[in-house]
Amino acid sequence: MRRRLFISVLAICASLWPAGCGQPAGSACTFQGDGFFSGHDCATKCLARWNVRCPDGRSLPPALCAGREGCTPGSCPDGQVCYSFDDPFEERSYCIPDNVCGEILSSEARLQWEQDSADRAAASRAAMAAKRQHRSGAVSAPAE
Repeated sequence: MRRRLFISVLAICASLWPAGCGQPAGSACTFQGDGFFSGHDCATKCLARWNVRCPDGRSLPPALCAGREGCTPGSCPDGQVCYSFDDPFEERSYCIPDNVCGEILSSEARLQWEQDSADRAAASRAAMAAKRQHRSGAVSAPAE
């Protein structure tokens, strides 16, 4: 009986595995459902509810699938940039299409955009850490 149950569960998991692959980076995406039960069809993350600050200062939700998570400036494949999101609590970076803002950037401009987003995100996390430290009453020694 246990063996039959195990085989049934394994067969169900195997049939669902290809469906979990999702759309690749740069594919259009939307969220289905709402609240706790919402989902998307991307392999990594759907950026429909996230804002990207473009090199020209505009901010837009790209509604595209992100690529690899946890990138660093210069680490994404050709045609993508490593964008760090302004999350004040944790590091969040994804490879996103380099033309998400509608402009074609030189390699120097792409690297500058990556570094600017990483610097903004780090500053956001540092500001939140300072607020938490201030609220907790902890005082740190000044840097020498």
